[in-house]
Amino acid sequence: MKLGVSFQYPEKLTPSHLSYLRNMGVETIEVRMFAQTYNFDDLRRIQDKVMKAGLDIHEVMLQDMYNRPSITTGGADRDKDIAVFQNFLRDLGKAGIRHTTYAWHSGGAGMTGETTSRGARTRLFEQAAALATPNVYDRTYSDDDMWETYFYFMERMLPVAEEADVRLQLHPNDPPLTHQGVARIFRDVASFRHAFDAVDHNPYSATLFCVGTFSEMPGEDGTGEDIVAAIREFGPAGHITQVHLRNTSSPIPNFQETFPDNGYLDLLKIVCALREVGFDGMITPDHILDCGDGKGTGSIGEAYALGYIRALIKASEAMVGSS
Repeated sequence: MKLGVSFQYPEKLTPSHLSYLRNMGVETIEVRMFAQTYNFDDLRRIQDKVMKAGLDIHEVMLQDMYNRPSITTGGADRDKDIAVFQNFLRDLGKAGIRHTTYAWHSGGAGMTGETTSRGARTRLFEQAAALATPNVYDRTYSDDDMWETYFYFMERMLPVAEEADVRLQLHPNDPPLTHQGVARIFRDVASFRHAFDAVDHNPYSATLFCVGTFSEMPGEDGTGEDIVAAIREFGPAGHITQVHLRNTSSPIPNFQETFPDNGYLDLLKIVCALREVGFDGMITPDHILDCGDGKGTGSIGEAYALGYIRALIKASEAMVGSS
């Protein structure tokens, strides 16, 4: 498994920034581009720059296609936008970049307030406040509606993904709660099981396993999903291709994000479980806390998270063995 970072935009990939990432022990990165300005030549130039700095690109995302409402709600532009996504997969395949991420109408009232964790500013979520937010559309979208649009998308994307040899990484809904008139179908472990079963466990249908979002899921008894069990279920089949690693205070209805060592999850157990199932993808920090200098790339919060995750990877190797 490799230490990585997300949210890397082309204009930020300067020699000094790439050097900083190497200093932090980063091995591979996620790059975000935009469909309106993206082209294949730019993709190759970015790839060359990153590789010359001694890093790899695990994935490239199209920021404006990642969670496209026209696709997730079956809007008038759905087929046109799916075609853009298909062509992007083909370009990734030609460049030898093997992963990209999408979500199924995620977000919404993902943050209802702000609080602190050991003095650092962090996200606060309260279910009652989220449920009180107005609906997004002039109609509601049920679970059945969202599953219909999801499988419509996958029927058209999976053949292209296979041809291009690019794996589609699905991010769970964050928060994992139906609200604002839209069913957030990827809100529990069972939903991912259903998605993988429905495509006969096609290896090109995978998940960006966001540990923080899974920690927010209430589970059957309200005490949280068994994340280690989910890793042991999905990992051996190759469905986990990337991991976002963060911690929270509790599952919903209410939670706050914490430093990685200050939440209710035992992240070492989780990283050991990943190693046990042979996970060899990218692990990245997620939702960096603001320690007074912002929460973006190059911040104190990011450096802390990178160091902590690198230590978890090393500890898991000592405890489980290399993979």
